[in-house]
Amino acid sequence: MLILTGAYDFVQYQAHKPPTRKRLEFMAKAYDLLHNDLVFVTPYERAFMVKAGLPPHKSWHGSDRLEQHVLKPDAAHQVGVLLLPPLPEGATSPPAALLRQVQEAVQALRARTRLVVAMSPWGYSLEKELLNSGGAMPDLLLGTGIGIGLVGNIEAKGKTLWIRAFTQGKSISRIDILAWPDHANDNFKWTEAQNIRMTLFGLTDQYQEDRQILSLMQAMGTD
Repeated sequence: MLILTGAYDFVQYQAHKPPTRKRLEFMAKAYDLLHNDLVFVTPYERAFMVKAGLPPHKSWHGSDRLEQHVLKPDAAHQVGVLLLPPLPEGATSPPAALLRQVQEAVQALRARTRLVVAMSPWGYSLEKELLNSGGAMPDLLLGTGIGIGLVGNIEAKGKTLWIRAFTQGKSISRIDILAWPDHANDNFKWTEAQNIRMTLFGLTDQYQEDRQILSLMQAMGTD
C-alpha cells in the first residue's frame, strides 16, 4: 500500500485567507502521524511554510522542476511517481517542451517500475490537455488545482486513470490496482472492477477521529 498526498493540501491555491502559522504547524505534525509515503508540496506552499518558520519534512517533495521518484510498496514491486512542476501564472497551455519531458520521464520510469503515477498541480483544463497530447501517459494522474474534483475518469484511450482532489480536505480517494498494467500489450486498457477500482470516502461523522490526531489538535489549540 502507498499513501500519497497531493499538492495544495497545506495552502489552497489562490486562497482568500491563508492559513495561520499555528494551522500550518499542526498540519505538518499531523501529516507525519499519517505516515505518508510522499507528500507533494508546491513552491507556492513552501513559500508560506518558510515564512512561518517551518522546516521541510523528509516525506515532502516538489519543486519548480519535474521530479522522478521510485517507491516500494513491498519487496517485489516498485512504483514510479512523477511530480509535475507548477506552470507560470496565467498559463493557458502546457509548454510543448514540458509535455515532451513528461512523456520521456514516464517512459524512463516505466522501464524500472510496474506502475507510473503522475501528480499534478496544474488544474483541470491543463491536465486535460496533457491527457490529450498523445505519447506515453502515466497509468494514474492525480490532479489538484483549479477545477472540479473527479472520483475517477479513464482517459488517454483507456491508458490513464485520472482522479482530481475535492476541495476542503473532506474526502480521501482510494485506488485498488486489481491487476498490474501490461505495458507490452498495446491493447491494454483500464477497466473498472476488472483491473482497477476507485472509491471516494467522504469524511463524515461516521468516521471516528484518530486519537493521536485529536490529541495533537487539542494540545496545539487549533480548530
